[in-house]
Amino acid sequence: MIVIAAIVILAGVVVVAMGRGGELARDQPAERAAASFRSWHEVASYRPPGALLGYDPAATEHALTEIARLIADRDAEIAELRHRLASAELPADAPWQTVPDQAGQGPAVLDSADQGSAE
Repeated sequence: MIVIAAIVILAGVVVVAMGRGGELARDQPAERAAASFRSWHEVASYRPPGALLGYDPAATEHALTEIARLIADRDAEIAELRHRLASAELPADAPWQTVPDQAGQGPAVLDSADQGSAE
């Protein structure tokens, strides 16, 4: 009988400590919105809310899903930009390449004869 009473008391203390019992509840910050992960620093500083044993599984799964989605979006954007850059077919000696002129007055356009002396 004493063991059952001890278990009930311990369960009550755990419930109160987790914030479901009233005044002993810890202030928990609002769960971070998925759109707030905009930089590596925000991802690195994210701490999922705690639970009785470890972290709250639902909040942790949600955050990891959103982080994975953001990484996949960035990977797709990088792949698209690399593809566009590779298909641009820029000439090696384009007339728009510029170097500072000798007098320091700004850029000068290189032509084919000047490129050998500029290197």
